[in-house]
Amino acid sequence: MTFLDLLAEKKYSVYRLSKESGIALTTLQDIASGKNELEDCKGRTLLALSRTLDISIEELLSLEPEKATDVFPVFLSECVKEYRFYTRKGSTLAGDYWEQLRSSINVAEVENLISHETATRLRKRYHFL
Repeated sequence: MTFLDLLAEKKYSVYRLSKESGIALTTLQDIASGKNELEDCKGRTLLALSRTLDISIEELLSLEPEKATDVFPVFLSECVKEYRFYTRKGSTLAGDYWEQLRSSINVAEVENLISHETATRLRKRYHFL
């Protein structure tokens, strides 16, 4: 399991984790993108993460490192953006955008534009599994 897998399992976004843990968003984005590893983090960062995510520091350090982040194709990025927008507004169109997002994830995976792991993570995050 990777850091992003853990966040998906715990239903956290990087942004929410930053707000609740007090850790800088850029620090968490670097971990999520694979630019930095958890093993290189300061003790107080690991402690804040473990408390916020309700796991031990040992479990945190046993996570597999993130591989280079998949770059989402434009159509998938747009679908995510639209789905989030209409969901936040509480619009009746959110269901339609949910279907469009589900379809876009499938297309991106079948066309090898994103990895299976990324597709699975997106499905978990947007409640398709």
